[in-house]
Amino acid sequence: MNQLFPLPIYTFLKIASKNGGFSIKRLKNIVLWMVKLVLFEPLRWVELATQQKRINRHIIGVDPVFILGFYRSGTSYLHEFLTQDERFGYHTNFQMVFPEIMLSSEKWLSPSFESIFRLFKIFDPVHRVPLSFRFPGEEDGAMTTALNPRGAGWGYFFPKKMMDYFQKYVLFKNQPSAEIEAWANDYVFLLKKISLASGGKPLVLKSPPNTARIKLLLTIFPNAKFIFIHRNPYEVYASNKKFLQVTHGFYAVGSTQSIDFNQIILDTYAQTMERYVQEKDLIPSGHLIELAYDDFVKAPVASLKKVYEALHLHDFSVCETRMSAFAARQKTFSSLQHDLPEGERRIASEKLEPFLRRWNYPRRQ
Repeated sequence: MNQLFPLPIYTFLKIASKNGGFSIKRLKNIVLWMVKLVLFEPLRWVELATQQKRINRHIIGVDPVFILGFYRSGTSYLHEFLTQDERFGYHTNFQMVFPEIMLSSEKWLSPSFESIFRLFKIFDPVHRVPLSFRFPGEEDGAMTTALNPRGAGWGYFFPKKMMDYFQKYVLFKNQPSAEIEAWANDYVFLLKKISLASGGKPLVLKSPPNTARIKLLLTIFPNAKFIFIHRNPYEVYASNKKFLQVTHGFYAVGSTQSIDFNQIILDTYAQTMERYVQEKDLIPSGHLIELAYDDFVKAPVASLKKVYEALHLHDFSVCETRMSAFAARQKTFSSLQHDLPEGERRIASEKLEPFLRRWNYPRRQ
């Protein structure tokens, strides 16, 4: 992102080679990468020439608010609500797809994309809503699209390496301190860009891998605040099975053959939750609130009022009307059925039952 050479297309091919190369069946998913890496490359040069010193000088004035929770636990829904508060800055989908040109190009390029999305009625394949580059995105996604080799999201593009990237860049297991420091520096660089794009507003950020990075995040932002949202583990598991099918269909460029994705979901969920439980007590008093997904979808505005009060955020009355209007526009959410085949249920229960008890969800009948 922050250097002229090597050219991004070279870096992409190098990362692909390191991760087993491209799958013939997935070549269609490479097209958008090629468009991004070739067609938009001159805009990256412009950004390097005009924005680099500005980024390096920028200081993030207020530590962010981090939304924590595993994938499909309601983190995106919660993030969308919080971005209704215009006193917060946030990471847009445009910035997630094009982190290398966000400061110099988003204001004029994003509206053009919005027009195309509306004209062709393009939907977000993951969230099943009309696609928009104004919606909030995730930092881990941007770390990957910026062609950072430490991006944990590479596991979604090269599924055979999912657990490797999870262990290295979510849990940071057996990683040397220099590698962890390099990841942290790259992450702060990205957040500086997001902060600048947001006009220096306090940031509210959401990226599920951060659920397992509390200790590291606190070394960077000791006064950060955290909202952890949890959901029935069996519903999370069922939703992630569908989630991986969609993401791999649209985004994977490596082979998906002979991979036990059910086991990957269970292992990453259990290890993420275990790390969260281990590290959450490091968060200073008054800087963490835990929120149940079911309570939130039943009464989102009342739940958010409690969040603002518990974390001593802004005056909630200022944004309550916008929150209420947003809640009125949302579809009704319901719990997923999580009846599993007997063999799969036995395997899943070993990983999920401890967290079912921790957050007092009713046991399966």
